[in-house]
Amino acid sequence: HDSPMQIEIIADITCPWCFVGLKRLRIALEQRHEVPTTILWRPFLLNPDLQNGTIDRLPYLSRMFGSESRIQQFYEAIDSAGLTTGIPFSPDVDFTPSSINAHRLISLAKSTGQHAQVAEEIFYAYFVDGRDIADIGVLSAIAAETGMDSSSVQTFLSSDEARDSVFEENARIHRLGINGVPSFVIANNHVVSGAQEVQTLVHILDFATRTEGLGADGPAMTTTMLSHGVGMP
Repeated sequence: HDSPMQIEIIADITCPWCFVGLKRLRIALEQRHEVPTTILWRPFLLNPDLQNGTIDRLPYLSRMFGSESRIQQFYEAIDSAGLTTGIPFSPDVDFTPSSINAHRLISLAKSTGQHAQVAEEIFYAYFVDGRDIADIGVLSAIAAETGMDSSSVQTFLSSDEARDSVFEENARIHRLGINGVPSFVIANNHVVSGAQEVQTLVHILDFATRTEGLGADGPAMTTTMLSHGVGMP
C-alpha cells in the first residue's frame, strides 16, 4: 500500500506543548522515513474569545494554573522538553496572542503543502523570538521567509477570508470530543493526546503501519491518552 499515511495535528500555535509535540513528531517521522506520510494541520483555539491582538501572559497563566509554584513547574517542564527537542524557549515572552490569523496563514500554506513548515516557523517566531504572531505584518514576513508571496499573504490576512473556517474547524474538533492539545490522528484511526515522547510516537507509527492495510476489518479507533501537556496554554 503506497498511498501516504495521513497524520492530522490538532494544535494551537500559542501552546508550547504543541510546539514540542510537532518537533517530536518530526523526529519520529525522520526515524521512520521509509513510511510515506502527509501532515494535515487542524486549528484548535485555546482562546476563542481573543479575536484579535494579545493579552498579558501572566494573568492568563494564573487563571490556568492558580498558583505561582504551578506556573513555575509549567515553565520548568516546557524548558526541559524544549532542550531535548532543540527549542530554546525564550523566558521573555510575556504576552499571549490571538492565534486566528496564524491559523489562517497555515491554511493558506496548505495549497503548496508547506503548512507544517509554516506552522513550525510561526512557533519559532513566537516562542523563541518573541514576535507578535497576531500581527499581519509579522505573519507576512514569516510567510516570505518560507517562500510565500508576502503581498498576497498580506491581502489575504487583511480580508476575512478563511476566518469562519477556523472557528468551524475548532468547533468540529470539540464535537469529536478532543478538548486538549496537542492531539494527533494517525491514519484516521489512532488518536494520540499530549506531547508524547518520540519513542512512543515511533511505536504508534509502527502499529499504524502494521494495521493500516486491514481496511474495514482493522482496529477500532485506538486512543492513547496522556495528560502531560494536554490543554496547556
